[in-house]
This record gives sequence, C-alpha cells and structure tokens, in this order.
Amino acid sequence: MAEYRVVHVNDHLRSSEGEVQGIPNATAVMNEYASEGWRVIACAPGTNAQTFSGLYITFERD
Repeated sequence: MAEYRVVHVNDHLRSSEGEVQGIPNATAVMNEYASEGWRVIACAPGTNAQTFSGLYITFERD
C-alpha cells in the first residue's frame, strides 16, 4: 500500500523564466525526499488573503 506525505515549504518565489518558477528550498526538499524513494505527485501554493505563504508538496512512496 502506498504511503503519502504532505510537506509545507515556507519559501517565496525567487526567480521566474517563462512558465518555470524557482523556489530553491522546495527543490532541496524534493531532492531530499527523492533520495528516500518518494516521488512528487502534487504541488500547490499555500496562500491566504494577504500574502504568499509557501508551497505544499505531496509525496508518494510504495
């Protein structure tokens, strides 16, 4: 049975080039989890009415 984990990365958009947006801490978290056998299945911005507040990343592992 698959395991799922949702991680909140508290970071802000650092760069943008066309449709590609850079959030360095999110990349580091994805690489860390990938090394443990997790794969990304979803990313969603964590927003509220006032400010951008990070990114939620959902991982899956068999």
